[in-house]
Amino acid sequence: MSADTQFHIHHDAPEVVGRRERLGVRLLIVADGAFVFGMIFSYFYLRNLNANGGWLPKGAHYLSAGTGWLVVAPLIIAALSHRMAEKNRDNFNVLSVVTLVSLLAGTYYQWHQLANMPFIVHDTGIFEGSYASMWLLIAGANMFHFLLGSFIALGLVVRARRVQIDPILQTWRLRTAGSWFTWIAISGIACALTTTFVR
Repeated sequence: MSADTQFHIHHDAPEVVGRRERLGVRLLIVADGAFVFGMIFSYFYLRNLNANGGWLPKGAHYLSAGTGWLVVAPLIIAALSHRMAEKNRDNFNVLSVVTLVSLLAGTYYQWHQLANMPFIVHDTGIFEGSYASMWLLIAGANMFHFLLGSFIALGLVVRARRVQIDPILQTWRLRTAGSWFTWIAISGIACALTTTFVR
């Protein structure tokens, strides 16, 4: 039996850690993409099925096409501001705050939209058809993207104020966050296009 009980910790290189983190986020994007595009497929399926007028019953409410785009605008702004922050590190502190504020504003707007959707029949408390259910599902997916994106953006803002950060690891983390911000903007655009042209 060896008398040496000290643990030997081997740290990976920052590039290895960065690649591993980015792979994890890309796998999350693939899983989330399967859900989002499955949701869009369900939207089209239920719209074309329209059994007994269940998609949008007579007298039911619907949201305007612009409603979906108002929710997507903060996602696009966040993705663009983060991309600019990646390319211009001198303004990173300011641009990371812009990313965070746009995502927080989008979170608030999405919450407000969810709280005030006109789809519930007041007498029974049920939804007014498949269209209403799909809108709620899309809004829920956007809310998930806003919350997770805000958490990541907050982490970037806090980390940007630290003095000692490994520059290689920081570069990888910015690229990893950029992958997520780009994905949630693409997801939001896909959902907004779906609800704009198919009602």
